[in-house]
Amino acid sequence: HELHKLLSIYDVYKQERIEDETPFLALLALIEQGRRDHAIWERTCQPGEVIVHEHDHGEDFFIIRSGQTVVIKGDLQNPTILGFRSIGESIGEMALLENRPRSATVIALDVVSLWGFSREAFYQFVRENPSFNLNLMNMLSGRIRKSEEERMRGYAREKKQVVALETLSRQATHDPLTGLFNRRYLDQILYGEIAHAMQSDSMVGILMVDVDHFKQINDKYGHKAGDLMLQKLGELMKNCVRAADIVCRYGGEEFVIVMPGVSEKTVGESAEEIRTRFEKLCVSLQNQEIHATISLGVAIYPLHGSNVDEVFVNADRAMYQAKQKGRNQMMICSTKC
Repeated sequence: HELHKLLSIYDVYKQERIEDETPFLALLALIEQGRRDHAIWERTCQPGEVIVHEHDHGEDFFIIRSGQTVVIKGDLQNPTILGFRSIGESIGEMALLENRPRSATVIALDVVSLWGFSREAFYQFVRENPSFNLNLMNMLSGRIRKSEEERMRGYAREKKQVVALETLSRQATHDPLTGLFNRRYLDQILYGEIAHAMQSDSMVGILMVDVDHFKQINDKYGHKAGDLMLQKLGELMKNCVRAADIVCRYGGEEFVIVMPGVSEKTVGESAEEIRTRFEKLCVSLQNQEIHATISLGVAIYPLHGSNVDEVFVNADRAMYQAKQKGRNQMMICSTKC
């Protein structure tokens, strides 16, 4: 029975294990002799008992006769689990081979029975049994491969988690159709931009943009055409503004552009460029060429309001004034806006 257990000690890859039972018979003999010389002993550990401590100076080598253990690194209150070892596997051989402190902590998960070898007994058996050494190397390389595979699987899991978090974060702040920032993100940043402008004595331009007769486009050409028109408008607006400017889809066919640190002239020029370029834009779908126009309203902090709500409302009013005057126009809020 003891021989059967010993034959599985280093049996990580069966095709690589030396089938000669001589070294294992020799190990049994060594164990028997070691018991008499007190160089080899039996040890029983209760569940939760630490068998070896990380960073301790390793003087002993153990073979698990029964039970299961867990191998961990770091704080016992918040450990990193490296793996598990059970019947026939060893504990502590690397500390003896490298003559270094132990690299991990091993804890009994249930009642664990061990054979303990002194450093001298371990070295004696390694010196006298070359075949056993080969099996030992196979076991160690197998453990390294297994550890690397676990590390890569852990890396893959972490990468998936990061991607999932990034996806959730993007979904929370971006419009899925156009890829622009959404209304939630606009609400988050707008007060901060106005507060920064107050402190730096600068201006913030607000552009309200609305597609003219958008319902007619949907009714005549279908919602796919309407979606494509909104996507093209989003791309166009991003190309017409600065990198620091924030383009958002406010809802439906309405968009908002926030332009920090600008002059009234710059805001007006950007708004007019967006209007004229969109007027020339042609969307092709199923052999049909679709054109549309937009109306824009502009308000600037602090010229057209002393806070976010006032500036935003005045930009919206200016946009509706542009529609009332015939659409396809850009209106800058006046003092009467």
